[in-house]
Amino acid sequence: MVSIEDLLARVQQAQTEKDRQWILLELQISQMPDDLVSMLWTAAIPHFFDARMLGALCPELIDRAEQLNTELQQLTFVEEFPEQGHNIHELTREVLLNQLWHNKPEEFRRLSQRAADYFFMVESSAVEDVEFCYHEILNEGEAQTGRLLDRAYDWWTYNQIERIQAVLQGFTEHDQAGRLDSFGQGFSLHLKGLMKRRSGNYAEAESCFLGAQEIYEDIEFTNPRYITTLLRDLSSSRSDQGNYETALGTSEKALSICEAKLGSSHPDTAISLSNLAGLFQDLGRYQEAEPLYLRALEIREAQLGANHPDTATSLNNLAGLYRDLGRYQEAEPLFHRALEIREKQLGANHPDTAISLNNLALLYQDLGHYQEAELLFHRALEICDEQLGVNHPHTANSLNNLALLYRDLGRYQEAEPLYLRALEIRDEQLGVNHPHTANSLNNLASLYRDLGRYQEAEPLYLRALEICDEQLGANHPDTAISLNNLAGLYQDLGHYQEAEPLFHRALEICDEQLGVNHPHTANSLNNLASLYQEQKRDQDAIPLFERWKRIKQERQETQNSSFAEGVRRLGKLYEKCHQRSPAIANYELALSIFNRVLGAKHPRTLVLQGELRRLKRNRSNKTKKNKTKKNKGKRRK
Repeated sequence: MVSIEDLLARVQQAQTEKDRQWILLELQISQMPDDLVSMLWTAAIPHFFDARMLGALCPELIDRAEQLNTELQQLTFVEEFPEQGHNIHELTREVLLNQLWHNKPEEFRRLSQRAADYFFMVESSAVEDVEFCYHEILNEGEAQTGRLLDRAYDWWTYNQIERIQAVLQGFTEHDQAGRLDSFGQGFSLHLKGLMKRRSGNYAEAESCFLGAQEIYEDIEFTNPRYITTLLRDLSSSRSDQGNYETALGTSEKALSICEAKLGSSHPDTAISLSNLAGLFQDLGRYQEAEPLYLRALEIREAQLGANHPDTATSLNNLAGLYRDLGRYQEAEPLFHRALEIREKQLGANHPDTAISLNNLALLYQDLGHYQEAELLFHRALEICDEQLGVNHPHTANSLNNLALLYRDLGRYQEAEPLYLRALEIRDEQLGVNHPHTANSLNNLASLYRDLGRYQEAEPLYLRALEICDEQLGANHPDTAISLNNLAGLYQDLGHYQEAEPLFHRALEICDEQLGVNHPHTANSLNNLASLYQEQKRDQDAIPLFERWKRIKQERQETQNSSFAEGVRRLGKLYEKCHQRSPAIANYELALSIFNRVLGAKHPRTLVLQGELRRLKRNRSNKTKKNKTKKNKGKRRK
């Protein structure tokens, strides 16, 4: 029996508050039965406990778990934990964990692994989901099962950011106590990078990913998915900043590791193929993207099954590419099949089902099937509202899509409140300086521009441009979009001197960052050419329109009325410059497309037919007149 004098002496000699707490706690433990002491150490491992959990963590005492759980509740430092049972008071728990880690680290890890296995198997609430990762991190460096990675991947996919934040707090607890190994530190940095990326801090995200990569280089991985997933996220953070070349290299490295370590038919290889294809798609390199998307789809169908949700993702990606290419007949059945899989496998009200509904609606909008599109947009919005919440970023995306449809239909009064609500959500959930917030500002400003509310549009465009400049960089393609929008406003206002340098800067960015044949580059050429046309600078506009036309032809994006209208405008410019041959050639090209796309009796087709006849008649008359002059000259001789 320890005397009071000895106890006081030990307390006075203790160097820290934790040491003093342990001395007093040790005395209390010394008076407990052995089984209760064993269960006390067990109960300290999780943040909360009940009898079932104690039995799973300490199977040798499972028959006494109920009784010991009751006895634990009688201790002064045990308190109720809402909806989860009870917990040891945090300061006492910290003292117990500190003693166990320093004296019996293997026992600590063994109990933590049992806790991880327990929480992995239970039907997880958010609290239990986070608790699983809190325990799993201590052994995953050696085990490398991939369960931790899969859980984090799901959270990122479904935007459960609060769970990532909670897990990082738990990892910090381990780290401050010296319990995290190199793997744990690297994985923590990986998660921090994801948080930075979600908030739009792409440069900081890249820095976190690079830090994790440096730590991982000293680890011998038996599960390369931790490396490949990190590389894909690093690639995404670089493409977010417009650094496409470095992003491509990183993405290609991830794919190379997948193929070498996991095999050419592994599901993770399919993810890397899709990511690389997505980069090519962003860069407008559609011919390189398509075979990668097709290969990813083939892998998923073979390895996971034709009706797996990941197969639906591949179908969705490929359909999106075909939509960008204007191959609508090929895109539609793929979008339909992806939607059908998600409805059956995930449910009619799953967030991924909402994504499929939105994508199919966008296709219908492109095709002019506005009623079908509106119904799908509404259904997607309802799912997001119900499943994710009225203030979720995905809900903002659905609001934005529906507003865009209403704007296209001229239903401006219905579009405005949707744009405003989307902006409010992004302001609150993502931050006032997030690139997605800039997207909302641009959309709302464009609506005001359509309505002639220029004074309201200008500050929104300026704020969007400022965000893009600061968050993405002065040479990012999204910055070019903001420049084009602001320049278009100034053009509407007749402020040509202010508009021209902005159009020029946007074109330079597209040329440098996306390439001379990218669709955005073509749009920038068209915008600048239109400004010159409006200023009667026809000779300056013609080479820009010609370059725009060449890009569209090389990309095989010519069988639509928009291209035909651009070619008609080019023909008009040549006519005004008295260059009748190229004028007629462009009119004939535009007319052939109008005939195919709109029909021979469409008003635009008929008008262009009349213009072409007039121009040919004028050329014929001029030719005859020239011949007459030439003959008269001979007779005078």
